[in-house]
Amino acid sequence: MGFAMKKKTLAKIKGSTLTVGFHSAKSPLIWRFDLDRNHSFTFSLQGDEGDWELGVTSVKGDFSPVAHFDEREDAEEALDIVEKTLSRKGSGTTLVLKALGYVGLLAASTALVVFIIATALTHRAHDPHAALTANPSHPVVQEQDGVPMSADDVLQPPR
Repeated sequence: MGFAMKKKTLAKIKGSTLTVGFHSAKSPLIWRFDLDRNHSFTFSLQGDEGDWELGVTSVKGDFSPVAHFDEREDAEEALDIVEKTLSRKGSGTTLVLKALGYVGLLAASTALVVFIIATALTHRAHDPHAALTANPSHPVVQEQDGVPMSADDVLQPPR
């Protein structure tokens, strides 16, 4: 009867959260890391024989251990799995594409609003009724082309 070898480290990303199960650590643990809140970080391995720490190094250089291992091999395997999980996700590319999509949507919406306002202002400038009612304290005198005619001449049937 065969048996399935249980992975020593399991990692996955759901949304913006990296979840890692360090099953071969001195004290097995499940660790969660918010990728949105931690934009720039380094996973690293530190220690000596029999006491290896896998942890996160901040931009300032502060190392925060996450899991402790007796064997360097187990610590390196855990680091490798975390690396592959982060690479597979393509989180940086996904975030950039989302940001570009939002910027594009914002630009298109702004262009549409500008177009609507420009069109409304153009129609208002060419509409004689809008010009007359725009500012009642300053009536607009309109010029008309053609020859002045009396009302009787206008009401005559065409010849």
